[in-house]
Amino acid sequence: MDDLAITLSGDSVAPGEAYLVDTPVLRPHTGTQPDLFLRWNKISLAARSVDVVVHLHGFSQQGQAMPLSEKVANSGLDLSGRTRPTIALLPRGNWLRYTWYDFPALLSGGMDWLVDYGVRRFSGAIGRETLAIDRFILAAHSGGGMPAVDVIGGAHRAPDEFYVFDGLYGRDPSRGNPMRGLETIDQWLGERLAREPERAGALRVIYIEQQTGPFSRKVGELIARHLAGVEPAVAAVLRRRYRVEVSRVQHSQIARRCLPDLLAGFDIEFDWSR
Repeated sequence: MDDLAITLSGDSVAPGEAYLVDTPVLRPHTGTQPDLFLRWNKISLAARSVDVVVHLHGFSQQGQAMPLSEKVANSGLDLSGRTRPTIALLPRGNWLRYTWYDFPALLSGGMDWLVDYGVRRFSGAIGRETLAIDRFILAAHSGGGMPAVDVIGGAHRAPDEFYVFDGLYGRDPSRGNPMRGLETIDQWLGERLAREPERAGALRVIYIEQQTGPFSRKVGELIARHLAGVEPAVAAVLRRRYRVEVSRVQHSQIARRCLPDLLAGFDIEFDWSR
C-alpha cells in the first residue's frame, strides 16, 4: 500500500491500480486510511499528457469506519472502454457524523492540488518528471454531488465533463436558498459551451425524482436555456452530451451502471435493459 506497482507491457504501462495513504491535501479529512485510490488504463511510455477522472463518493452506512474500498466497488471507475490515456482518482471524503461525508479539503483550489498530486505520483512511478493534464472529468454520486458543485466554483481547472449520479439534493432550506449552486453550474455551463465544438465536453445528470428531482430538473432548465439560441442541428448534437435524465436503476447502482459508458463515450445512450 502507498506504492504504485507499475507493470510494463512493451512500450506501455499496463492497466493497474493502487491505494495511497496520508495524501497531503486530504489530511484535514476525518476517516480511515488509505485515503486515495488510483486506477489507470494502458498508457504509452511516450505519452506527454493524460486525462484525469475524479469521483466524489457519497454517504456510507459504516460512518467513520468506512474503508475506501467500499466506494471503489460502486464508483463506476472502469477504464476498460476508454482509449485515451487516463488516470482515475477516488479520494476519501471527510466524515461529518452519522453516515455523512463531505469534501472541504477539495474546495478553494484543493481539487487542483489533488489532481496534480495524483498525476505526479504516477509520473514518478514510471520515471517521468511530469505529465501534462489534458481533459479533466469530475463525477459524483449521492452525497458527493453538492460538494462537486462547490468544487467547480472554487477550482482553477474547470472540468471538461461533469457527471452527477442522483447527487443534486440541494441545500438545507433552514440555512438559506435550497437551490444555491445553480448559479455555479450556470456559469460553468456557459463557459463550457463557449468552447464547443473545438473542445467538446459534457454535463450528464442522472437522477431519481423523489431524491434529487427538483434540483436536477432545474439544471435541465439551465441547459435548455443555454441551447435555446443555438442553431438546431448543432443543438441536437449538444443535447446528446448536455442532458438530465431519470435513472432506471436503484440509487446505489447508478454510478456503477452509467460511468463506465460515459468514460467510453460521453454522448452515449444508456441501454437500461442491461
